[in-house]
Amino acid sequence: MIVLGISGGLGHDAAAALVQGGEVVAAAEEERFTRNKHAYGAAPTSAALYCLAEAGLTLSDVDVLALSWAPDRVNAGAALSIHQAMLAHPAFAGHRRPRISIVDHATCHAAAAFFGSGFPSAAIVTADGQGDGVATTIARGSGATITNLASFGITESLGFFYLALTNHLGFELGEEGKVMGLAATSRPLSSPPAFRLTASGYHPSIDVDGSGGDVLAFRATVAAWRRWFESNFGPAVAVRYSMDRLRGRVRSEIALTDHHAAIAATGQAELERVLLHLVRLAVEQTGERRLVLGGGVALNCTANGVIERSGLVDELYISPASGDAGTGLGAALSVAAAHGEAPAGALEQAGLGPSFSDYEVADLLSRLGLAAVRFDDVATEVAHLLDAGKVVGWFQGRMELGPRALGHRSILADPRRRANHTRVNELKGREQWRPLAPSLRAADGRRYVESLGSAPFMLTAVPVVGGMLTTIPAVVHTDGSCRPQFVTPDRNKPLATLLDALEATCGVPVVLNTSFNLAGEPIVCTPYDAVRTFYSSTLDALAVGPFVVTKRGVT
Repeated sequence: MIVLGISGGLGHDAAAALVQGGEVVAAAEEERFTRNKHAYGAAPTSAALYCLAEAGLTLSDVDVLALSWAPDRVNAGAALSIHQAMLAHPAFAGHRRPRISIVDHATCHAAAAFFGSGFPSAAIVTADGQGDGVATTIARGSGATITNLASFGITESLGFFYLALTNHLGFELGEEGKVMGLAATSRPLSSPPAFRLTASGYHPSIDVDGSGGDVLAFRATVAAWRRWFESNFGPAVAVRYSMDRLRGRVRSEIALTDHHAAIAATGQAELERVLLHLVRLAVEQTGERRLVLGGGVALNCTANGVIERSGLVDELYISPASGDAGTGLGAALSVAAAHGEAPAGALEQAGLGPSFSDYEVADLLSRLGLAAVRFDDVATEVAHLLDAGKVVGWFQGRMELGPRALGHRSILADPRRRANHTRVNELKGREQWRPLAPSLRAADGRRYVESLGSAPFMLTAVPVVGGMLTTIPAVVHTDGSCRPQFVTPDRNKPLATLLDALEATCGVPVVLNTSFNLAGEPIVCTPYDAVRTFYSSTLDALAVGPFVVTKRGVT
């Protein structure tokens, strides 16, 4: 069976995924092709066309088009006919239309996590803003079946609680990760709890009228939480807007104090408290010691690390695209599983997007007249550049699905130099208090970090081993933690080869690894995107496949 799953609509990330015979063939986010970050509300036309092309198929070959959001939900707001908009594109003209299957949004999150885990059975917790009127779920996965055990609605949304915190601190939707990073720089304040924990779940301390449909309930919930933050912690951070004339973009400026960092820490601690309670309930209700997490809240690495170290679970799996960009994948996997085609194993690497041949790269570099050198051993060349203090764009293999750079579309630097933390954040236009992450060989993991899991996707924050705090300072956050990626040759051979080369070059097989993009832009998708970002930044070198590009006059 061939299933094409798509996501998008009403402020949700647009993406597509193709599942054939129960196995994931391709998946990608629309933003990477259109260069419009998140592609909120857009039809994932480009992503869908890529997935079909990757499999050598056309729309006529697709048996089922799986939707991750009910397009006709009453009182949901504007019509969510993203699939109709996608199918109306001329590229699909004349093709047979597949059968439409609607999978509820929360199940899509659960399916992406559970069917990606490879676990025969597991407890499931999903938490996000909301989808189809549901914000949080507790469920159990077993074989090809996901059974929902409890659901919590829009007015109980943990995602909207954290969005209100994000807004209170002067940030926007999609910038929740900045709050997580800020929270680690301070300690929680003494304040009333935002939620009351119960034997069956939790209740928010705010009073919200959830009538009038999903959109009105969302707005009322976020507004109520913003009032709660102002009542307990003072006025929201003032935001100043100006025009960046050189870039042609609106720029926001905020002034954060130690008090604001403490507010972030307070909200983060409350989120962790509720999530731990939900995990405890999920384990009790399912009898499972394996846990999978789904939904946008599962991108909170700090909370994930707390859960992993809590002793409540033995194994933890989090999808690399836990947010809405992964719901198309979840929809496709759910439909396939319902037809007896559950995946045979775990999804342990996120390289599901486009790749480019050496010939295509060479042709592009030649046409652009760039100073490029081909190396038989590009890993050793890049290792020498990193050891010499250079910051390198690294473009290898298939593009990642999800928000984390995992050594396919990465910016790399030497983690031994603390100054590289400052330089890379400055290069990308990021705030200096935001952490940067390490990639290291799985076999070396316990030497450097106190991780309990396999850490394939940089989704858990863990303490750095004491003796390594001064060895890899550029990837250690203020609280002594980091967000590691454990690399194996099976998951990512080019990056594993680079780590081997770093050990031979400098004795430390660890690299600072952050996403290959500049602030406000999606991760690069094509070699052309990589070249454009390279020349509009202070990157020293660009490794695309076996080629290394440097800037003329720069050594």
